[in-house]
Amino acid sequence: MTEVPEVPSTQEIVEQTPDGRIIVMDSITFADARNNSGDVLIGASFCGMLSIRWPLRVNPKGVICHAAGPGKDAAGVNGLYALEALEIPGAAAATMSCRIADGRDMYDNGVVGYLNDSAAKLGIEKGMTIREAARRMLERRRDIGDVHRPVEVAWQGDIGRVMAMGSVTFITTANAGDVVCAGSHFGRTSAAYSSRFDLAGVMCSDAGGCKEGSGISGLAVLDAKDIPGAAVSTDSAMIGDGMSTYRDGILSAVNSKASSIGIEVGMMAKDAAILMLRYRNGRTGDVTG
Repeated sequence: MTEVPEVPSTQEIVEQTPDGRIIVMDSITFADARNNSGDVLIGASFCGMLSIRWPLRVNPKGVICHAAGPGKDAAGVNGLYALEALEIPGAAAATMSCRIADGRDMYDNGVVGYLNDSAAKLGIEKGMTIREAARRMLERRRDIGDVHRPVEVAWQGDIGRVMAMGSVTFITTANAGDVVCAGSHFGRTSAAYSSRFDLAGVMCSDAGGCKEGSGISGLAVLDAKDIPGAAVSTDSAMIGDGMSTYRDGILSAVNSKASSIGIEVGMMAKDAAILMLRYRNGRTGDVTG
């Protein structure tokens, strides 16, 4: 059997900056594992739905192809809609401005004939050179949505509040005087976040202890700030769930400050939280509040 030679899938990096790369190719079907989400891909294929399947796999910063007519039902540019659905800027070079199947000619001589809304938001417009359109796509800053921040009051009384939150990274200055029950582990990074604030106490997961006790190493950091701290067993409460830390947690480790106010291993986290609040307020009494 005669072996069929492969088509060379050459890619040329024409610009590289801290923002990413502009890459030119004779066919957008050459887009593959060499590419990533920091690339603007210029491929001299028609800008139709079929062609756009190749660059969509790498979620690029932008895509520019050839209008190729655009022909019946504007099929040469309907891939711009697929790009828009993912908020990827897309453009198609005007049919007579550059050669099809010649990525370098499209980059050097092509002008924008069609574009989607995401490209228009970057100031790209019809008649602009492909080179300039690609540069604007390259400079695009992607919006990174915020992480959902579950924070709720777990207990509140005349001695203060116990706040349940998914992570200690959600603590703010508004939590001054609160006990925080978080879903975080109690390693050094968690303590670095929580020790910055004026808290009545902090409880997190022991994360199973981890190598060299790293799952509870943050307790000593809180000791240095005179903040009571305790870890709950990861088998008693769901890590990542602050309300579970408060409601279900059983203490597996405490720091010296917590121990000095009567908090000990085996205690329920919700009871330890009341002791922390009572200590903060200089009160005594049973742990039921």
